[in-house]
Amino acid sequence: MDRLDEIALSRIATILDRQRIIYTNSNSIWEKILSNAGQSELYSRFSGSLNPYSYNGPWQNPNNGFDEFYSAIKNILQIVYANGENLDEFTLLMTSMVEEINLENIFDESVLRKFTNYFDFSINEHLNSMSNDECIKFIKEESKQDFKLLINNLNVLNLDFTYSQGHLNLVPFTEQSTQISRKSSLLVSWLNKNFPLIAEMYQEAIENYIDGEPVSCISNCRNIITGLFSEYKEDGNKSWVKGLQKLSTDTNIENVQVPNNIMQGSANKNISFESDKEFKYSRFKLFYQLYSLTSDLGPHITEAPKVGGKLYPEKATQNDALLCIRMTEDILIWVIERLKSYE
Repeated sequence: MDRLDEIALSRIATILDRQRIIYTNSNSIWEKILSNAGQSELYSRFSGSLNPYSYNGPWQNPNNGFDEFYSAIKNILQIVYANGENLDEFTLLMTSMVEEINLENIFDESVLRKFTNYFDFSINEHLNSMSNDECIKFIKEESKQDFKLLINNLNVLNLDFTYSQGHLNLVPFTEQSTQISRKSSLLVSWLNKNFPLIAEMYQEAIENYIDGEPVSCISNCRNIITGLFSEYKEDGNKSWVKGLQKLSTDTNIENVQVPNNIMQGSANKNISFESDKEFKYSRFKLFYQLYSLTSDLGPHITEAPKVGGKLYPEKATQNDALLCIRMTEDILIWVIERLKSYE
């Protein structure tokens, strides 16, 4: 299977090929985007497939080579991305692309008509009346599906959008270094080598995030946590928390007979402490709390409390999915490092 960043590049090319976000209605659009990003050589190389028109003297004709637009864009993205080794130039290219997006193009006609027909002002005027944060929230909620998918795929490549003074801008998705070992492709390689089934769950988690399916993404994270620690439990033991206990480096945790007692607050009850301090088991608790979060917002999200005859279920968002998948990645990184000294 292709790496997740490669899939994200292909999906970005697919979205652009649909001509719903950036309309390639002249031969200058991609020349401008690529030249502004310092990639004019790539425009020269692929212009035959990027330009919708050919010219025969004064006559403008459809360019049959434009049918190869998807392949040209995908090749350009892959060349500039260079397997993640050329992120500065790739970010510059994506910045140039995002700056070329017309705000009206990211909304469906029904949203645009609502403002012109009912409110008698344009979508741009509406955005200008709000703060930047309000604009970002509005765009995330009301933009067309293709734009949401574009942003989700940019997120996989550690990029995101913001809004300022009537324009979209590109920003880093997180403040993490581009060299950090959280890189999804590296985690997939480690999991494929050691735990192939968990590798599939991790790939599904990111794909569900890309597709805007936060509950499915979070459920995958829960399965990653339980599956990973289950690898280290003793034969015949049913609970994954025994594996978590085995890997945890918390002081005295090896002497806890029933690990579930840690979360219940009774793991220290038979110990005579000579001070007001006691064993905290902080690492165990942190990892278990993430399991609880991913359970509550994942497979158990419909198990809502009922008050006055009404159910009050949780609502999982993309931001929740981001939190869960990043924290799950942190656990994976922690386990990778832990295994270097695990006997």
